[in-house]
Amino acid sequence: MADITESKKVIKGSVMLYLKTPLLLKSGYGDVFSDSTIEKTFDGEKIHINGYNWAGLMRRCIDRIKGGSPVAERIGKYNKDREGVSPLWCESSFIPISPMYIRAGNAIDRKYGAAKEGALFNDEIAPAGLTMRLNWNYFLTDEDEKEIEELLLGALWVLNSGIENIGGGWSYGMGRLGVKEVRLKTIDLKKPEDKTSLWRFDDETIKKMDIIKPQDLKKPQIEKPWSVITASASITKGQLLAIHSSYPVFDEKESFYEYPDAFVYRGYIIKDNDDIKPEFIIPGRSIRQALLSVPIERKIRTKGRDIICDSLAGLCTCDECKKHRSKKKSEDSPECKCVKCNWFGSGAKGGIIAVTDAVVEDGTTEIIHRINLCEHSMQNINLFSEEYLTHGTFRLNIIIDESRNKCEPHRLKEEVFWALNDMTENSASPPGWYRIGASSTATGQVSIKGTPEIELCGGIDG
Repeated sequence: MADITESKKVIKGSVMLYLKTPLLLKSGYGDVFSDSTIEKTFDGEKIHINGYNWAGLMRRCIDRIKGGSPVAERIGKYNKDREGVSPLWCESSFIPISPMYIRAGNAIDRKYGAAKEGALFNDEIAPAGLTMRLNWNYFLTDEDEKEIEELLLGALWVLNSGIENIGGGWSYGMGRLGVKEVRLKTIDLKKPEDKTSLWRFDDETIKKMDIIKPQDLKKPQIEKPWSVITASASITKGQLLAIHSSYPVFDEKESFYEYPDAFVYRGYIIKDNDDIKPEFIIPGRSIRQALLSVPIERKIRTKGRDIICDSLAGLCTCDECKKHRSKKKSEDSPECKCVKCNWFGSGAKGGIIAVTDAVVEDGTTEIIHRINLCEHSMQNINLFSEEYLTHGTFRLNIIIDESRNKCEPHRLKEEVFWALNDMTENSASPPGWYRIGASSTATGQVSIKGTPEIELCGGIDG
């Protein structure tokens, strides 16, 4: 905290950002179409991101930089030992509504790896490509102007890298932001002309600020590191694949000669020319669960050297967590011994691995008609049709937060590389061993092309 009444100078910042991945910013309310809706203004005309969310994002980014922790502690972390207010003030953002879409989700049964019965939900999300502006004032003390400016610019580099997000769904790759333009200026509160611009962020005021291009943001020294693993993947030749949705995404250029009972999942993406285009999407949540969590847990259970709880309800049931939960029922123990809960999270805590959505390139689809037969009489019970992808390539982006060393992030990286290498066409695993999506007992085979790559403290592609 700080006594900002003593400040003589302010670092004024205005940053144009864009969504690299969809935004999940829950309002706490649902509607007829979704269980949760995006936070909006009272008239429903604009998305609302409040200043507290922005300040929290900047604090987390600053905290990852070497020497940034003392500054991060001043921003928004209130406690009885500190007086004053946060020196960082962030303006709320109001973003004109673009086409939203509904993303279906479901809780996964940890024992069987299938969707839990009745555990379906829908979230309203904003599309990737949406632009927004972050405006701030940082009230300086006499001695920290240069240090704070470097930390703020370093925080934008961290933000652009993809490790931190705005809103919910960190593990599922939601809310990653890219930097388009940075405007910065230090104003002197003793000068009347500067003082009048303190709370102004109109176009005229922003134009008078110094421009810093995204490519000129320098990588800071990182104290709390992360890694990004990337790999190219494709639908195995001759296979079908679908993450299904019960409704189509509106696209005036696409028409169906017949409407199936289930559609391949599509999401909106806003392009540079503001065109809104639906794309075939494989959600990061599905990749994280089906291609990483399930096979890695299977391997660890087979070896039998680590603790993996037998919880079916999502809460860890290792001895440490049982003991801790006798006092705090909704929490896992800080000393949790379950490898899977520490890596992939549980109902009481988040994991350290995130996977962003994969956009399918050159995707082609086909509608397949199927018959549901009775197991006993072999009579037709139901006739239905579903849309499947028959061809397409996509890129996996996997982010591992290495700042929580007790969770053995280095070992998790080894397991992720093992899983990805085991998906290559020449691996020792049986053909089609790794599957994803609907009807995965018969479809959904994927293959990794080439060698997975890793970047330390790096970021996801823009």
